Amino acid sequence: MTKPLSIKTSNGAVLAILAALSWGMATVMSKGALDVFAPIFLLVVQLAASVACLWLLILVRKKPTQPLAWRTVVRFAALGLLEPGLAYLLDLIGLEHTQASTATLILSTESLMIMALSALLFGERLSVRFMLLSIVAVAGLYLALGASLADAGSAAMWGNALVFAGSACAALYVVLSARIATDADPITIVAWQQTVALGFALALLPLEWMLRPTLHNLPTTPELWLLAASSGVVQYALAFSLYMAALRNIRASVAGSFLNLVPLFGFAGASLFLHEAISLQQLLGALITVAAVTLMGTGTGWAQ
Repeated sequence: MTKPLSIKTSNGAVLAILAALSWGMATVMSKGALDVFAPIFLLVVQLAASVACLWLLILVRKKPTQPLAWRTVVRFAALGLLEPGLAYLLDLIGLEHTQASTATLILSTESLMIMALSALLFGERLSVRFMLLSIVAVAGLYLALGASLADAGSAAMWGNALVFAGSACAALYVVLSARIATDADPITIVAWQQTVALGFALALLPLEWMLRPTLHNLPTTPELWLLAASSGVVQYALAFSLYMAALRNIRASVAGSFLNLVPLFGFAGASLFLHEAISLQQLLGALITVAAVTLMGTGTGWAQ
């Protein structure tokens, strides 16, 4: 007889699924917002909303936190230039030229890139199992992207390349962050990182206005501003907070496995809200990639 799940485990699973839903739907929301906002300006709006929520959360919660040494703050905050700064900047520029469903599938390969970069930069050995599953994941990705690009032009290919580059930046951020040991409150660290990323985006904003002067006319309806701001809160603040809450109830390996639902939520949201056409070939390729990445997470992935 199967042992029933504890309430703590069940709550952790629900929170992890909600985090995956948040990340998947945030990509769909960002794609919708890009119809009226330029990528860098949208990133500024998203980060401003998220940073405000995170610092407000830090101020109002009663949980005591260990004071951070400025050296630790600087080291972690500098990584904010990589993610969310550069990573999400590339993602948004790429998303402007490709489908939301395609972008969420590409973003699901981040875990594969993390292990590959760890091996490349720090000599960590990969298992044969990981390498075989990587081939399967790439094959599924090729199948899905081949279907989506069959009738697409060079703009979509350029967009996909930028999303890949954004995923690589995010993977590099994870690899480098893991090398900095700290017991600091994760929400405080992320608030600092997003604050630095906001400064980075603001510094690039004049360049976007200079290169794309037609984008000076900003939306006048509050609904569009709400969409832009809420997409940032959902992606940067809500999803992270849900995932951190999940980690207090279930193991990191279990919580991480639920993140493989992100592209499936992205596919569903893109089809439902953006009316993107999803072919059987795309769906099959996506399922192959998600299954392979999930199996990577169930094993160590590293040579013993």
